[in-house]
Amino acid sequence: MIIFSQHDKAKDLAFNATRFFEDESCGQCTPCRVGTAKAATLMARGEWDAERLEDLCQVMADASICGLGQAAPNPIRCVFKYFPNELEG
Repeated sequence: MIIFSQHDKAKDLAFNATRFFEDESCGQCTPCRVGTAKAATLMARGEWDAERLEDLCQVMADASICGLGQAAPNPIRCVFKYFPNELEG
């Protein structure tokens, strides 16, 4: 269990987790290796392209060969589902 304060933003936490997954990817499969890097790049722009990120999440979840690549989309999807207000510009 990880606990955050009301001052933390889910969007920032998801970006941090995605950068962690990018760093921890073994690089064996393309969906994880390239997918986590691309997701981090898209998230760094500030304004998230929800459709593009969700497509990327779907590919990573479906085509990655290990649990890391399959789980990497979870923080992004949680922001979409539980904190959509943080994505409003």
